[in-house]
Amino acid sequence: MNSEMNLTGNILVADDEQVNVEFFQVMLSKLGFTVETAFSGEEVFEKLKNFTPDLIILDLIMPKMSGYQVAKLLKKDNSTNEIPIIILTAVSDIREKVDMLELGIEDYIMKPFNFIEILARIRSVLRIGALREELKEYERKIEVIRKFQKSLHLFLENFQQLSLSVIKSGEKELKSDKGASKADEKLKLFNRFTQNMIDIQKSQLEKIEDMKCKYRELVEVISP
Repeated sequence: MNSEMNLTGNILVADDEQVNVEFFQVMLSKLGFTVETAFSGEEVFEKLKNFTPDLIILDLIMPKMSGYQVAKLLKKDNSTNEIPIIILTAVSDIREKVDMLELGIEDYIMKPFNFIEILARIRSVLRIGALREELKEYERKIEVIRKFQKSLHLFLENFQQLSLSVIKSGEKELKSDKGASKADEKLKLFNRFTQNMIDIQKSQLEKIEDMKCKYRELVEVISP
């Protein structure tokens, strides 16, 4: 990924201390981020009903519902479990930090914090998130290619079997009527063989059309 890419996006900041919330809102907005704020864990979930953040910054200690509890609920919910979370904490206990990382929280920042450090961590988390999305898109493209290859293999197998069937059928008809001397018998044989070929070709045309659709889908996916 280009290191100069634009990493601005939507950020939800949750802290019960208004001075911290206002600080983040002003600083991050100046850098081009769209910022929404919450002053409690409950308000975080209210904001998420109408706002889709690329990152959530959570204070660990909040009334009623702690940042850890909020993060735990977010990580359990399929609709929010991929949103990166940075925890703001004054807790230096190693066990607490390990618990947060095991929960799936992407990073934590110790208080008192330095905004330069915070910005670096925000950009790092967003960059990882962008790489994750690129990986998902790559995997989707690989899956389309895999399906195309599978269909192509099946098409070729069927084509081969049908071709062998045509040859076998034709040889059988020719052998059974080898002694025929009447012109109408030869004509009937020719007509039967021709009809057989027509039926097979119709079947092949249907398979070819299906392959063309898959090919167009592949081209659309891999085109820049």
